Amino acid sequence: MPPSDPQEFVPGWSVHPGFILRQILDKRGIRQAELAERTGLTPKHVNQIVKEGVGISGDVAVLLERALDVRAEFWTRLDADYEAQVSKERAKDRLPDFYAWANSFDAPTLERHGIIAPADDQDTRVEKVLRFFRVATPEAFERTWLQPRVSFRRSQAFTVAEHNTALWLRLVERCAESVSVLPFRVGALRKVARTLPAMTNLTIPDGFIAARAALAEAGVALTFVRQVPGTRVCGATWWLGSERPVIGLTERNRKPDIFWFSLVHEIGHLLLHPRRTTFLDLEDEKKLDDPAEREANEFAEETLLPAGTAERIARATTREELLLLATGLRIGVTIVAGQHGHATGRWKVGGSLRGKITDMDLLALERMCPTGP
Repeated sequence: MPPSDPQEFVPGWSVHPGFILRQILDKRGIRQAELAERTGLTPKHVNQIVKEGVGISGDVAVLLERALDVRAEFWTRLDADYEAQVSKERAKDRLPDFYAWANSFDAPTLERHGIIAPADDQDTRVEKVLRFFRVATPEAFERTWLQPRVSFRRSQAFTVAEHNTALWLRLVERCAESVSVLPFRVGALRKVARTLPAMTNLTIPDGFIAARAALAEAGVALTFVRQVPGTRVCGATWWLGSERPVIGLTERNRKPDIFWFSLVHEIGHLLLHPRRTTFLDLEDEKKLDDPAEREANEFAEETLLPAGTAERIARATTREELLLLATGLRIGVTIVAGQHGHATGRWKVGGSLRGKITDMDLLALERMCPTGP
């Protein structure tokens, strides 16, 4: 008969294999010295196992299989389970050192995306946040999410909530993982960019649907993740691997013209700047002396507004003129009104035409961009 597992000796938790060996020897009336003779192990080694001082290696497991008719796999599995449990307990003892790190992330955002639950204790919260970022320690989080991927300190002019920014980027990544796209093609992306002005006539949810479908054909995953407190992010260009670009947008300032400008701005980064570079575009960063941001801004303006249009918009003095210009240009009036305000500073003229990204719009966008695992 083949060797068997003594299931009657296996409790419902991980125990040292020496405990099980001791139970088997007692039940069968085998002395430790006799087991040493049968296996060729020293009496000291057998005693160390029984006293739970050492584990059972693969070689020893084979000897025990022959001497006790208990499969080697049983012993090695038992030993591995015990060592894993000991390691988990040691790791759990370190969790209090990670509480401050886990609590640095915005709790409402974590809860809204199902990363943690309100009833979670501190240990559970730490474990869930670590698994969410796919790292083992806060130090690994620093190396993986802050140092190599994004420079959060490009300028000392602004303060950025680094951990919450990484949280937003990880949510963008999770959303992008579920978006099916074709291989990335620069030529196709240029064609998509030329179609975006017409999409600005649509509602934000419908425009997002159209833009996402068009960008997927060019190999770009378009995502939306609600802004996280302290981040000031309007949008970002991100890469999944080396050949799959991702654009992430937020509802920053709740203005459709900013939403569309941010989208085209990120496309500009993909077309104008090196691949596999992450661009994190913050509110008011256009004021910085950053050539890449300036170039992406110019690309967005030239894409959304035909040559000479900006001057015509700036000369408008009434709401009616802005409506006529938008109709003639076949672009969303929100784009025209926003451009007029930025160019002239007279926001009252067309301010009401800019519209607003509503709560219903946000819910619709979030339904299209699940962030679950």
